[in-house]
Amino acid sequence: MPRLSPRIKVAIPVSIDKKPAASDLVITDLGMNGAFIKTKSAAHGNLELNKSILLNYRLRAQENMTHLVKVIREERGGYAIDFCIINQSSRNKLWDFISSRLSNRATCLFCGSVSNGPREICRKCGWKQDFDSQAYFNYYEHRHLMLRVNSIIPKLTCEQLCRTYEYLDQLTSDAPAAFSEDADGEFVGTCPSMLEVFSQIRKVATTDISVLLLGESGTGKELTAQAIHEKSARKNAPFVAINCGAIPENLLESELFGHEKGAFTGAHASTTGKLEYADGGTIFLDEIGEMPMALQVKLLRFLQDRKIEKVGSVTAKKVDVRLIAATNRDIVALIEEGKFRKDLYYRLNEFGINLPPLRERGDDKIVLARFFLNKFCREQCTTKTFTSEAVEAINAYDWPGNVREIINKIKRAMVIHNDSAITPAALDLEIPKTGKVAVAVRRSEALVQLEKDLIVATLDSCGQNVSAAAPLLGVTRQTLHRRLKQLGLRNMSG
Repeated sequence: MPRLSPRIKVAIPVSIDKKPAASDLVITDLGMNGAFIKTKSAAHGNLELNKSILLNYRLRAQENMTHLVKVIREERGGYAIDFCIINQSSRNKLWDFISSRLSNRATCLFCGSVSNGPREICRKCGWKQDFDSQAYFNYYEHRHLMLRVNSIIPKLTCEQLCRTYEYLDQLTSDAPAAFSEDADGEFVGTCPSMLEVFSQIRKVATTDISVLLLGESGTGKELTAQAIHEKSARKNAPFVAINCGAIPENLLESELFGHEKGAFTGAHASTTGKLEYADGGTIFLDEIGEMPMALQVKLLRFLQDRKIEKVGSVTAKKVDVRLIAATNRDIVALIEEGKFRKDLYYRLNEFGINLPPLRERGDDKIVLARFFLNKFCREQCTTKTFTSEAVEAINAYDWPGNVREIINKIKRAMVIHNDSAITPAALDLEIPKTGKVAVAVRRSEALVQLEKDLIVATLDSCGQNVSAAAPLLGVTRQTLHRRLKQLGLRNMSG
């Protein structure tokens, strides 16, 4: 059975329960979740099994480690111990120490299988082996946690399962970084707004309700829909995506519902629509705001009775499909303009997720940039880095095209720039200026803060009455409610 943690050979003196370190107690094998302590004398040969003790040792000259451990078995002149409680700071130090002594090798550090040379993933146990990757520690922590949880799930009661789920959701929501081992790189995030998105995905994936995704172009709406599908009970059934804005109006109905032979000119054979093809799975309707009003009526009817009727048919067929829709338009404004049905909006928006634009995601800009640079370097068997000026330019730029624009600029830089250090010019970005120009470069953040201050001040003057504040701000009550939610001021609306 594969180990859950790679181990390294060391010779580190240890002490027990804050007593002075003794030369006859030495850690000889060290991992992330346990160690083996060798004893050289009978004086320390009486550690009690299953008893918790306080272990003290030093990784490096200035790195003292003290944490609770449990003796799990006695063997080979020593004791195997498990780490019971170890805080995140200590885990980070421990990983830095262990990973600096690991290397990509022919032998897997988890299961011991041998290959002809270094590899990124062990074919036998499935563990990744690229220990030098910046994302590896997050990957390791995630996979290790899931394996440990899976091992105890059969022993849990229903109540314990619910408590475990709630704990894991809180734990992963509060994590310092979010990186899914099976997600595309566009789905990397560390900022609070993205951690909230990840938490919402986990929660709604376990249900079967309709989801409406709102966000600018390039923010990852389709990836979000895929993540919901892949984490749901429908994951083994089809995931079908259709862009409502990319298909001519007269063909969209046939694309969604299918048509019978002879239903219209050119219909030489009966076809299956996307809704029927996705039976048992999930359909993703991107750019739902572009859907014609007449077709909105038919989609609403489908959401009510879950039956499809092909174009040219007089019979209906029941299908089981989960619907996720998305738009980069202001859908509330479309409703007010009479371009989108309010009843359809309520049907689609059983659960809404707002995807933040990249300019509001802080350090995620450089996290994503480095992720894609490393990814493209691996694909092209080369090594490149960003200059310090490029890092500043990436952080200062507003990225109106969001994640998609980051990908395109880095791909372009890889093609046109031969040097190993990528500059702002290679990314087609300007070097950030100082003084007043720097303020202008960051105008987006300043405008958002100005809007927040104005809304807060207006609500304060109206006694937190949204209906009274909306006309003063020149917007509708619904628009103000939506903007409060987008700006993280939802609690102010009462």
